[in-house]
Amino acid sequence: MAEPQIAAQFLRHVANCVELTGHSAAGLLARIGVTREVLEDPDGLIPLASFVSFFEDAAELVRNPHFGLHAGRLSGSDSLGPLSFLFLSAPDLRTAFTSFTRHLATMQQASRNQFADEGGWATFSYGVLDQSLTRRRQDAEYSIGAMVSLARQFTGGEIELREVRFEHERVGDYARYRDFFGCDVFFEQDCNAIAMDGRYLDARGRVLSPSLHPILEEHLQRLAGRGTAASLSEQVRAMIEQAPLDAPPDLAEAARRLDLSVPTLHRRLTAEGTGWRKLVHEHRMETAARLLRNSRRNVSMIALDVGFAESASFTRAFARHFGVPPGRYRKGEGAAQK
Repeated sequence: MAEPQIAAQFLRHVANCVELTGHSAAGLLARIGVTREVLEDPDGLIPLASFVSFFEDAAELVRNPHFGLHAGRLSGSDSLGPLSFLFLSAPDLRTAFTSFTRHLATMQQASRNQFADEGGWATFSYGVLDQSLTRRRQDAEYSIGAMVSLARQFTGGEIELREVRFEHERVGDYARYRDFFGCDVFFEQDCNAIAMDGRYLDARGRVLSPSLHPILEEHLQRLAGRGTAASLSEQVRAMIEQAPLDAPPDLAEAARRLDLSVPTLHRRLTAEGTGWRKLVHEHRMETAARLLRNSRRNVSMIALDVGFAESASFTRAFARHFGVPPGRYRKGEGAAQK
């Protein structure tokens, strides 16, 4: 599988935020092999791993554990390239989140990106799916913070959040999170997400003309058309990864969404060297590994989180998959730990 990519324009805003602290971003850019010319290229792509690494190194350089939130607070109409303009030109906030969610994959691969509007609640969630990228807290806090900043700009500040959730454990002062988001913030959760009252979704935009929205959508659709179509196993893997842990996807439903029969889905996955059960199992193991790295939940709780009835069978399955049992993996042992 090709290395996941992200639009170089996304890194430009982060590099500029480093410069605003009085530090030079040149050394960090050189470390990941990216020049300023690449950052200014509207069609430029860089490895997602380089972007995430730059963010973590930048936080250490400026000695700010909340650097991701800081960069998110400063997000504006050009911080996410055409996606920022797409969001801010939508006719209403519902369309802004829906269209952003639909087109993010065009500019950032290997990410989970969902928007749900149900039961009076609206929820936007985000996460990097590449489990090998273990240092990604700054990216998560920036991405959630940037979406909140865009939503506030869109509505002229007339929006209040109900809650914010992060996958990782809290680092630094909780008051920083509370002050920025203006609501309760929870850590060591199943996903990175913001939740708000659904009544805000009808709010009209106050920044850009809605006439720009279809033009930007067409542009992003053309960009998407230039990419290589995902393999069937990649499409299935994305479905599995996007589903909540407590509501795993159904095989028949996945086949229906792909316009395939269940036997055909099995046959084509086998031809690609994998299978439905294998993909589900890999997702469970990768999720368990992330929870072991980024949370303080005990092994029994993590076993239940990823669908095992008891911890003994989970421990055996984990050891077979990673070569070490969960406790040793948490301590940093094993070839899979990066």
